[in-house]
Amino acid sequence: MMHVPHVMQRKRNSSAAPPTPAPTPRRNDDAAAKAKGAPSLLPPGRMASIRTARGQAADLASSYCLPGVPVALKLTLLSFVGFAALVVLTAKGRHAHWRFRHVRGPLMPEPSLHGKIARDMARSAAERRDGGEDAPGPHASSRMRDTPSRFVDSEKALKRQLQRLLDLQNQEKRGKKKAGDGTVLGVKIANRYLGEDMLPYPLSKGDEKEWEMKMERRKADLKRQDAQEWDAMMREYDEVMADHVEMNERVDHELGADEGGPRHASPPGGGGGGDAGGDGGPILPPPGSARWPSPSRKAGDGTTILLEPAFGSHRPGSNAVLAFAEGYDLSIYLAFVESLRATDYDGDVVFSISVESRLRPGVRDYLRSVRPGPDGRGINVVAYEVEWTCFTQKGEPADGSREGMHPCRMDGAFGGGRGGAEAVDDPREPRPVATARYELYWIWSLRYRRTSWLMLIDARDVWFQLDPFAELMERGDVNGELHLFGENADAVRIGTSDYNRKWLTTAYGRKAIEPFLEEPVICSGSTIGNQDAIETYLRAMVAEYDATLCKQKGCDQGFHNYLYYSKKLDPAGGGAEGISSLTVHEQGRGIINNLGALRTKPLREWGMYDPERALVLNWDGSTSRVAHQMDRDKEVNAMIKLRKKEFEQKLKT
Repeated sequence: MMHVPHVMQRKRNSSAAPPTPAPTPRRNDDAAAKAKGAPSLLPPGRMASIRTARGQAADLASSYCLPGVPVALKLTLLSFVGFAALVVLTAKGRHAHWRFRHVRGPLMPEPSLHGKIARDMARSAAERRDGGEDAPGPHASSRMRDTPSRFVDSEKALKRQLQRLLDLQNQEKRGKKKAGDGTVLGVKIANRYLGEDMLPYPLSKGDEKEWEMKMERRKADLKRQDAQEWDAMMREYDEVMADHVEMNERVDHELGADEGGPRHASPPGGGGGGDAGGDGGPILPPPGSARWPSPSRKAGDGTTILLEPAFGSHRPGSNAVLAFAEGYDLSIYLAFVESLRATDYDGDVVFSISVESRLRPGVRDYLRSVRPGPDGRGINVVAYEVEWTCFTQKGEPADGSREGMHPCRMDGAFGGGRGGAEAVDDPREPRPVATARYELYWIWSLRYRRTSWLMLIDARDVWFQLDPFAELMERGDVNGELHLFGENADAVRIGTSDYNRKWLTTAYGRKAIEPFLEEPVICSGSTIGNQDAIETYLRAMVAEYDATLCKQKGCDQGFHNYLYYSKKLDPAGGGAEGISSLTVHEQGRGIINNLGALRTKPLREWGMYDPERALVLNWDGSTSRVAHQMDRDKEVNAMIKLRKKEFEQKLKT
């Protein structure tokens, strides 16, 4: 007797309805197949287990899945339940879409767009409407349809070419064309338009190899063409976005917003420092790269930059000269700033100076007085005061850096904790300030745009004769360029210089530097580049110290030369992100003229100094824009001292 579910039994007992007729026996497909003589592919035992499992599944379905309800009705109910669930799950998105289409005006821009771009889009749409053009909508306008597209046109041309191949193959199949070596059936095809002069398929099966070689050459040409077009498009995009950024920054400035850069954190209670308007709160620095991480990362993830100007404020869109200038008297600053001012330089000068308690008389007042004119043009001085904790070589506390001989620690530059506003200890071991200055330069470089030109220069022995960036600015906005400046190759090489050889050997070992011993020395005290290239270079310099822990004064020049000669900075190697062009200028043939190695006779005899005009010259007789290490020559040094006295007298009056 067949088992009847207990639910149906209770219903039958409590109802006066006539007894339910005996259910029709389930069809046994296996039995029917056997009855018809169809052979079974499974052994009898396996067939019995399958029939038992099917019976149990049918019993469960009839007991718990709406017993007594026809299958068609069950499917209908399931469809309604699924549709209701879909309506509930998509209600929020559909509501937002309806509000955007019906509540927002058709000419209103997306809310995520920046104000200036959004206004331009709305104005363009209004002009199209006033001019009788198609209104914006879900369909393509006539102007959109008429706009040429190389991609779309190429796809259409490819389709036409492949259609011709299909016609040839159909003719061959119908016997209208002979088969054999000249067959086009089964030939390879290209999935890209290769031009009207080259079909995307060979003319016959026998021409496939020759066609493949031609196709690979054509693809390489098209790849280069695509790369050139992409670069041109990106340059155009950068120009457009630069205009938008400039407009937005100008609007922000008019509204009184901070001009120091967009990467500020928001710590509790605000931030800032300095008595003349710091640039505002902790900065969230960029992460850098795996090879050269941000110097702040050594203090931990999420570390901020707390160091703010003591006075002055950066101008992000300007060029800047960066110099470590601690411990000097007023005459050094006068020679630096006034010689630069005489060139009509219009940009920032960023100094690291001693804290006020150690500052020489008159320095602070003079630097604070150097400000742009009413029209916003002229030199703008930004000064940082860093509190160094220095030690003797034996590790005992020392009073000052002793002109870089004592290792020092730079505390308070980085922040952590809530909002990144709590000062943290220097994450690096004490090192010479000449090495630590590259961390300062990196912090300062973040305040400028990537197309700004930045110069890293020694402060004590430099004399400006022409605007250092004028030649570079004539080429318009560029980025990614890095310029290094060598010392005289005839006078000194790495292998012949005891100092340079010692610094490199201490940092990297004799074996690592042997390939470089015959190379000219490149001066680490004079470097120029766009902000993006300089920022990358500075991360690399700090990373070299972290890797070598070379603490001798002068090891920074070893890092500088090793980075270049080991090709770590080479853009062709792909490892120097941010640097697209790297140039090393020979001594006397670039913007900065490094004179320190020319000591065997006076510069006048070398033809590098004109005493009548009091000018340092390049080898071709042109005026050196920047004379570096000029104090090694007695005649030039005497001229500079005389000019310093003139500056001091003018300052007093």
